Amino acid sequence: MPRLISAALEEAGIENPGRVSSGIDIVGDIAIVRLAGITLQEKRKVGKALLEELNNVRVVMEQEGGIEGEYRLRKLRHLAGEKRTLTMHRENGCAFKVDLATCYFSPRLSTERLRIAQLVKKKERVLNMFAGVGPFSILIAKLAGARVTSCDLNEDASRLHIENSRLNKVQGLVDVVVGDAAELPEKMKARFDRVLMPHPSEADKFLPAAMKLAKKGATIHYYRHVLGKDEDEAAETLRSELSTILPKRTRFTTRKVREVGPRWTEMAAEIRTRS
Repeated sequence: MPRLISAALEEAGIENPGRVSSGIDIVGDIAIVRLAGITLQEKRKVGKALLEELNNVRVVMEQEGGIEGEYRLRKLRHLAGEKRTLTMHRENGCAFKVDLATCYFSPRLSTERLRIAQLVKKKERVLNMFAGVGPFSILIAKLAGARVTSCDLNEDASRLHIENSRLNKVQGLVDVVVGDAAELPEKMKARFDRVLMPHPSEADKFLPAAMKLAKKGATIHYYRHVLGKDEDEAAETLRSELSTILPKRTRFTTRKVREVGPRWTEMAAEIRTRS
């Protein structure tokens, strides 16, 4: 159990806190908690306790269930504090406006976003097929000075991405396209040195499009949520999946990004297209 939740449960006077299944994410000044095993009234008490515990938090929301729907949104219920879902999140020297009711955003990918940005060279042209409000794309543009094309089906997220590009002074380096990433090969002539696919639940459906959009010798960053008892089993499952999708003799490596649930791991594959 996260220490913050444990302290809030104790402060709220919840008996036998060990029975509570919990988790917490903090996006800007909004805390998103997952609480199971207590009543709604008790959850509201925990929310108020968190407001007192965390000076930088103004809103506490409960996430009910997982990430769902075409736009990968959280189902949120207000527990305490101000009643809003729009916030300003800061990470890696960038600032991002995020509306948690209409846009997907995970603060747990901050390290991964920095890792990818540090790989990019200034001369590269980068495509982000699932850009959201722009955390991967904007950091790449700001850190590497590379040109980035961002795509997302969610108009609300794309609108905030454009605003965030201006906010971080990279609007001249980032182009935002609203639409289905699968249709990009038919809509644009450009080909890219690096392609990002941060959509771990459905990336396999878009890999053929990514291969068409990548230059010869390009790198594709492919993310998947994979079931397995440990990292080795998850890696083997990912390798098996890619071997059925990719052209023969395509080279790739796999690595663990993070744990996302019991027996579920977010894995990444760096795919190198043939020269």
